[in-house]
Amino acid sequence: MFNKKFLSGILCAVILLSTISVAAATFSDVENDPTVSWAKPYITEMSEKGYIKGYEDGTFKPNNSISKTEALILLSRMIGVNDSSFADSVEFATKEFASVLNGYSTNYGKEVSFLLYAGILDEDELDSYISSSNKNQPLKRYEAAILLTKLLGAEDEVSGNAFVSSSYADTVEIPDSARAYVEYVKEQGIMQGMGNNASGAPIFSPNTNVTRSQMAKMLCTLIDVIDLSSQTGTVVSTDSFNETITIKIDGSDIVSEVTPATKYKINGKDASLSKMKKGMHVKITYIAGNVALIENQATVEDSVIYGLVASTKDSSGTQTVVIADANDKTKKETYILADGAKIRVGGAIDLFSKVKSGDYVALTIEDGLVTVLEVVDKTTTAYGTLVSVDISGDHTILNVENNKGEIVEYEVSADGAQVSRNSLEVSINALTTGDSLSLRMTYGKVTKIQASSASSTNAGTINYITHSTKGTTIGIETDDEIVEYKVNKSVKVFIDSSENASIYDLRPGSAIDIKLDSSEIVRIEAGSVASQNQIGGIIKNVNTTYGLLIIEDAGAEYDVYVNNNTKIIDSTTGRNVLLKNVEKNRKVSITGTNSSGVFEASVIVIQ
Repeated sequence: MFNKKFLSGILCAVILLSTISVAAATFSDVENDPTVSWAKPYITEMSEKGYIKGYEDGTFKPNNSISKTEALILLSRMIGVNDSSFADSVEFATKEFASVLNGYSTNYGKEVSFLLYAGILDEDELDSYISSSNKNQPLKRYEAAILLTKLLGAEDEVSGNAFVSSSYADTVEIPDSARAYVEYVKEQGIMQGMGNNASGAPIFSPNTNVTRSQMAKMLCTLIDVIDLSSQTGTVVSTDSFNETITIKIDGSDIVSEVTPATKYKINGKDASLSKMKKGMHVKITYIAGNVALIENQATVEDSVIYGLVASTKDSSGTQTVVIADANDKTKKETYILADGAKIRVGGAIDLFSKVKSGDYVALTIEDGLVTVLEVVDKTTTAYGTLVSVDISGDHTILNVENNKGEIVEYEVSADGAQVSRNSLEVSINALTTGDSLSLRMTYGKVTKIQASSASSTNAGTINYITHSTKGTTIGIETDDEIVEYKVNKSVKVFIDSSENASIYDLRPGSAIDIKLDSSEIVRIEAGSVASQNQIGGIIKNVNTTYGLLIIEDAGAEYDVYVNNNTKIIDSTTGRNVLLKNVEKNRKVSITGTNSSGVFEASVIVIQ
């Protein structure tokens, strides 16, 4: 975790950017200018601690404007661009966005790349800040409000607030898109108004340039608000439904909530929460109490790598092995053995020198280093429970949970695999989540799959139904507990014994009996639900303050009230979302009750 005192030194010391430092505790133009007396405590205190640099002539130039590029540099330093603990992140960021920044003339590619990497800056915003025509332009106060809000990871929260009331008399001068940001930084105590107008009402003065003295106060105030810290540990589990990740840190399991603004990186590339696998070594960074960034930066993810030994080397205490792909010997990778790595030949512990060119080996990789090198037969067997089948990439991947609870990826041979399920020959698409698997692999690729399933039943009440590109899921409530099940594509549905029903005829509130094959529903018997109102249409407005959606259908508008028990589901992702993250102009299907002319939603499905 960062030391805050050290961090504040970094932040305030960079305010002058390229100016020449002097050892003065005070600045003549601050002491003698009553218009900046309000900033004197901030500037003087930081100067006495050696954090603020002045000009060679002993001045601070407090009324000079901050340029847009200078603002980006300051923000990047606030999130650790020059901190050694983020060195790997900065390196990944610089490589990832090198081609993007080639189109701009800037000497601060590292800083800008890091902001892009952390999700604080978007590529489509670069022209506004670092293009030749804008990079030296002064930063306006409303622009500062936007940047500071983004830095604190609050943009999704702020942009989802459709109704913003402002106490500033010059609200009309604040761009519509920036008003919520201005109110946010005011609430956080980072930016306040610029005095009063002739009528005595407070104004924000959004188009006024931000001065160096104002920026000094903003940044020093922001230090405590941002509360930047990071920890490293090992992923224990992730929960996309409840939006949490559990990390083992110093022997303790720490559960952290993630938000839509959280960024995930694996070896510098964008990832998702579901890609943060159990056992993966990660660094988790917090900003303003929220998880801002989760990164795995090992050269190779923790895994088992199979291949043919092309060569070995033992030099100066470092042992390396070059591994060739058994199916394409031109593809080679070099791996370094960890200190104390175990070598197994013929099932017994042996010397590294006994590993020969042409041996087929399994390398256990942990944090990018080989911890176990084992000479194995070209044909191996693995066992586990099927989690999912991924056919989206160049190769079919089986995600399998082993007996340790770890999710392991197995690649199916490019020539295909022989597949059987419950002793019947089937296609790989017939495999079901929860199937018990026996996998035969040749040179590390799956060539034979034997699957078996177990049948079970359950009963309860439908709490929600989600249809998405990934399939249909049903939440079934039993004894005040809701369990989500995936629906098999070949499911048979019966409603009040009718054989012509489909999953699209099911409704929340219906009693339901299900038959499971492994963990997927293959048969549903449901009763018709008591009359419940349904509304469908387009979201025209969202009011998080009053818990209100305005829906338009065929030219008519309806008010839909959302309470704490309302379940909101995004069918495109299958995830629950909060009202503040609901987007306008999305199509919805809403189930609820209409009492005394007030429609209250129980389930909202966003299309």
